[in-house]
This record gives sequence, C-alpha cells and structure tokens, in this order.
Amino acid sequence: MLRSFRLRPLAASIAPLAGLGLAVMAPVSRAADANPAVGLSLQVAPLAKAVGQPPRAGSAALARDLSVLRWIQTSRDPQQVRHAWTYLDRVPTAFEPAIGSDLSKTAPRIKAGVPAFVKVVETVKDQLKESIARPRPFLSHADLKPCLPLERSKSYPSGHATWYTATSLLLADLLPQRRERLLAVGEQGVAARVTCGVHYPSDVEAGQRLAAAGVAQILASDQWQRFKASVQEEVKALMVPPPAGLPLLFD
Repeated sequence: MLRSFRLRPLAASIAPLAGLGLAVMAPVSRAADANPAVGLSLQVAPLAKAVGQPPRAGSAALARDLSVLRWIQTSRDPQQVRHAWTYLDRVPTAFEPAIGSDLSKTAPRIKAGVPAFVKVVETVKDQLKESIARPRPFLSHADLKPCLPLERSKSYPSGHATWYTATSLLLADLLPQRRERLLAVGEQGVAARVTCGVHYPSDVEAGQRLAAAGVAQILASDQWQRFKASVQEEVKALMVPPPAGLPLLFD
C-alpha cells in the first residue's frame, strides 16, 4: 500500500534567478519579544540558487513529475487522503505528536517564535513564486484531480514544503532529542501536497531546498541564538513525555 510520496534528498542548487534583491529583512516589531526575528536578514541570491528553475516543457524532469502525480492519483486510498488533510493548515501544533507535548500550554514562546523565523524564509518564497510563475499542475493538465482544496497561487516553490521543512528543522535545533520524529512530520506535511495533486514533485523539492538554505542562515544568526537561549526552560518542559510514552507517527 502506498504510504506517501517519497521525497528525494535535498539536492544541489541550480542557477540563481536574476533581478532579485540582496537581502530580505524580517518585519520590524516594537520588541524582540513580539518578534524574535526582528532585524534578521537573509541573503536572497544563495536561496534563489538553491531553488533554481522548474522543469522545462517537454523535458524528462517534467515527464517524471507528471508520471508521479498520475500514479499517485490512481493509487491513493481514503486513509492517505484523510491524512493529507491534517496538513492543510501550516500550524506549529502539527508537530505536537512528534514532540509528545502541548505547545500552546507548555511552550507558548516557542509556538509563537518559530513561525516568526519561518516567515522570513516565506518572504523569499513569495518573491520566487511570483518571479517564476509556474501554474499549478491541475491548471495545466486537466486529467489531474486534486483531493485538497484548489489553490490558484503559483506552484514553484511549494509554500507548504517550505513551511513544513523550515519549521521541522528549527524545532529540531531546539529539540535535538526529537529530531528524527520532527523531520518525519515535516516530510509528511511536504508529501501531502503531492499525494493530493496540488503540487508537482519538483515544487516540493524546491521548497525543501529553499527551507534548508534559509534555515542554515537563520541558525547562524544572533537573533536565533538569543531566542534559543531564552526558551530553554520551555525546551526542558517539552521533554517530559506523556505517561504512556510518545505516540506513533504515521509513516
């Protein structure tokens, strides 16, 4: 039985996109407590290089994209579709089963702070999406029938793949004891976009590359290091599992 779309390892970067600025700044807030990423800038050129360009019309890479989508469309079952719906929203609580604790009650600063850092990467993603302007697969190929709500935004790189990968990597840096579980949940959030036909495989792979490159810059920043030091009490609290142990994760 098909469990989920299996992602390729994060690949080497392709050619950078022209005409992009040198850096993207995090939105300025009144205090770092309101936005721990305030003042953080990401260098856009290496992120654009990591993302590269989508497969060209008539290429073997596009044929591979379409063959994967068509095969999954005929193979997915109701359990997989229901599972994909659990990743429709981009929310930190999706990672609670991997952590084994309640973020809202146990770690509110982590729950609010990690998305602030991810937002800086998403700003770059939005620029790239508009610059590349790849249509969604179901808009270009009428035989593809998504099993998630239709979206009309551009397709490359995938926003969900960017968000779930970046969030999983940042949480894994805070909670290294849960790293494998966190990355597994992140991969499931990515794979759901292909399972339900709202993205090409190459879209989500590009989102993974963007997230990995963006997180590498974030982890080296003063803003992240200050935030990480400030939430260590929450980290300790999150490491207390339920009495029955950690829940199983869908694979």
